Amino acid sequence: MQEILKNRSEVTVVLVFFFCLAILGVIAGGFFVRDYARARASAAWPIVDGVVLSDLAGDSARLRYVYLIDGRSHVSSRERVFSARFLKSPACDYAPGETVQVYVNPRDHSFSVLQPGGAGAAFIVFSILSGLCVFFGVGGVVWTLSEGAAEELAAANDAA
Repeated sequence: MQEILKNRSEVTVVLVFFFCLAILGVIAGGFFVRDYARARASAAWPIVDGVVLSDLAGDSARLRYVYLIDGRSHVSSRERVFSARFLKSPACDYAPGETVQVYVNPRDHSFSVLQPGGAGAAFIVFSILSGLCVFFGVGGVVWTLSEGAAEELAAANDAA
């Protein structure tokens, strides 16, 4: 009886691991698709003037800028979308008070970037990794369930 409970708890741990791997792959895939769609669209977003608020000197400094659209001011710290971080682009030094061009999402004015576009290669790599997580997660769940059922069947036959 102890052996059966031990096997079931081990199977449960493995199932949870593979299930979490599959869920992680789906969530990450959704994030990367949405991010790349924003990256591609950002080149066509309306451009407004913004003003840099923070100095980037120091390790913990974070870029902050403010821009005005439709009579409302918005503060952001997003220089570019996630996938664009993998592009080789010239380092930009922003000084407080400097005027910058801000690309503003027309559907959500609080989402903006200073550098539009994204890295297609990074999107492909992350999409493949997300797909692999889903593939191995679902495959692991199916394999674990089939192995667990086979072991329980073998144990029932040995007991009989």
